[in-house]
Amino acid sequence: TIERFNALERATHWLTASSFIVLALTGLNVMYGKYFLLPLIGQGAFASLTYYGKVAHNYIAFAFMLGVVMMFVLWVRHNIIDGTDFNWIAKGGGMFSKGVHPPAKRFNFGQKIIFWFVVLGGLTMSVSGLALLFPFEISPWAETFAVMNIFGFGLPTDLTLLQETQLSVLWHGVVALIMITIIIGHIYIGTIGTEGALEGMTTGHVDVAWAEQHHDLWLKEVEQEQQNTRQ
Repeated sequence: TIERFNALERATHWLTASSFIVLALTGLNVMYGKYFLLPLIGQGAFASLTYYGKVAHNYIAFAFMLGVVMMFVLWVRHNIIDGTDFNWIAKGGGMFSKGVHPPAKRFNFGQKIIFWFVVLGGLTMSVSGLALLFPFEISPWAETFAVMNIFGFGLPTDLTLLQETQLSVLWHGVVALIMITIIIGHIYIGTIGTEGALEGMTTGHVDVAWAEQHHDLWLKEVEQEQQNTRQ
């Protein structure tokens, strides 16, 4: 086996993942619980569940923010798009040809896209979430629209505090639904969809043959570093 993720990287991943799951479930309950959950468990249970879920959502959000920042610091250098990714795209990631695994570094193009969705989506959700936690104190949209108008968008910048809050609610919900969909796909690919991938985030190590198959360029880099260290 070979080490794929060290203890800090695994802790960062599971901090972000576990907090996101809690945020997703409690957020979905706020958005749709009254339509699906309320008829099943009744008003009293639903009221208690929603209240404590909202409290958890407010506080666990800060753990998610920390996780996103740590992910960016730890992995941004491995997620810069380069020529290897264009080759990976041209071959469809090997998904349409049995036994074909395009060369990939530590993260392939698909994983890089997930990374940037989580980082950028997490950033914008954090800003809109803070605006909802502190309504009428944090108002990001007028300034955001002013910057976008430099590129000719023609968006309104004279927004009331209520409009700022409404835009934060809308953006927070839409981006959350997109991220939930993407993360469901990520969970599938990282477990059932790619045999042997999950071990990298549980034990920290993967089989050398698996690394050769899925991330051959990264494996060569690691082996070269190990050889240089021994010398």
